Amino acid sequence: MLSKTLIFPCLLAVCLTACSRKQKFDRDKWDDGDGLTFAYRPGMVNDLIESKQLNNLKYQQVIHLLHRPQLSTKDSMVYDLDREYSKGKLIYTQTLVVFLKDSVVTKAEVHETHANKK
Repeated sequence: MLSKTLIFPCLLAVCLTACSRKQKFDRDKWDDGDGLTFAYRPGMVNDLIESKQLNNLKYQQVIHLLHRPQLSTKDSMVYDLDREYSKGKLIYTQTLVVFLKDSVVTKAEVHETHANKK
């Protein structure tokens, strides 16, 4: 029987490997999460951008593909990908920003923000 001290590190390694691995975009898995964290988005975003699935889509088509964004303006839609906290403070964010002109996608980029370390 495996000891508890061995099981936890093994499970952690499996989870980290599965979550960080590049994956094909899967519309059904895109929203898997608790509303604040999304397990599959970071691994799928490169495939989504590289496959050019978003190119020239209209606003409603993006909503159909990616569901509602966390933030939306007339010129962009922002989808959370990843967040990291340290001591209760947000230190890192990664988002997918879909840029629009006349409600049509012109480009999509991943943006990262790191909090300044003091």
